[in-house]
Amino acid sequence: MTAVNCYRLPVPKVSLRRIDRTLSPAHTGKLRYAIDFIVPEDTPVLAAADGIVTHIKDDSSLGGSDVKYWDHSNFVVIMHKNGEYSRYDHLAYHSSRVAVGQHVSANHAISRVGMTGYTFMPHLHFQVFVATGINIWSDFMTVEVKNFVD
Repeated sequence: MTAVNCYRLPVPKVSLRRIDRTLSPAHTGKLRYAIDFIVPEDTPVLAAADGIVTHIKDDSSLGGSDVKYWDHSNFVVIMHKNGEYSRYDHLAYHSSRVAVGQHVSANHAISRVGMTGYTFMPHLHFQVFVATGINIWSDFMTVEVKNFVD
């Protein structure tokens, strides 16, 4: 499935070391189109498109390369007018700069990259997804974003 909308880079281009679509063993099944942006810790995380913030988890300081940390990732979810959502994971502890219900514009700083959740190196896990049922945590499918606009 190809994204309906155009998305901007969710990190500043000057901080980007590389974009990885294949490195993580967790990027299978529903997460097959997730993308990792390899950047240093504390890199600003930017909204990839205009939308409304629907979910925030900002209270975890735990992370590491063991799967036991899976549920400890801090994240922000933004709903876009085309029905797609963008999700930003592995955010720094208490770094959220937005609130649920807040409208954000593309390039708006929403958080900072951290090392929370199941991660082995600093990076931003980014995914665009559509809800396929009533529970967006289990009923979703990622959509492919082939290119990012500047």
